[in-house]
Amino acid sequence: FSHRWFNQGEPTFQDMMRGENLEGAAYEKLLGFCAKAELHGCLLAWSDTCCIDKTSSAELQEAIRSMFDWYRNAHICIAHLSDSDKGGDITKDRWLTRGWTLQELLAPARMKFYDKSWQDFTLAPNDKDHTQMLDDLCRATGIPRRDLEHFVPATARVQEKMYWASKRRTTKIEDAAYSLMGIFDVSIPVVYGEGHVSFHRLVEEIMRRCDELWIFAW
Repeated sequence: FSHRWFNQGEPTFQDMMRGENLEGAAYEKLLGFCAKAELHGCLLAWSDTCCIDKTSSAELQEAIRSMFDWYRNAHICIAHLSDSDKGGDITKDRWLTRGWTLQELLAPARMKFYDKSWQDFTLAPNDKDHTQMLDDLCRATGIPRRDLEHFVPATARVQEKMYWASKRRTTKIEDAAYSLMGIFDVSIPVVYGEGHVSFHRLVEEIMRRCDELWIFAW
């Protein structure tokens, strides 16, 4: 599931286990996702809000470092554009401004986009095969079509990828770095509370594996 978190709070792992706080817009969004996952033949569905026990630092670290691969290996990634209506301009949706949704856009081989009412934007089985959808995403993100269709994570084209990320924001400072690990195919320890140090460590790890001299020119 790829989506923008709502400000009023999302269902957590503990909420689901206890059967508590299962109401409101965020929970309705989760139900909508599960319904679409079932429609696409999925027996299991995964959401970052409630499928990670964030009280466990070990589980959280494993999830963050594995997330790119989980999206890449998924049968389908369902994306919910909560600011958009079918037939409207998706390029203004805030989903396109969030840090974590960058890897959620690049990693999957198959995606379906839905508007705020869970109406699909196209009739294509895979929106990454839909010309107009790809054109809109290219225009909104500046990401080349070839990368949207088939992205290869690596410590190459660092300047270009950093530019993609520079237009996005994360709620937690550290996530600006952690959300890029899969894109660059690197791994660093996840330490919330370290602030901007996380990004310095990310760049150091990229530099260790990359010989592009213009790494900072973005």
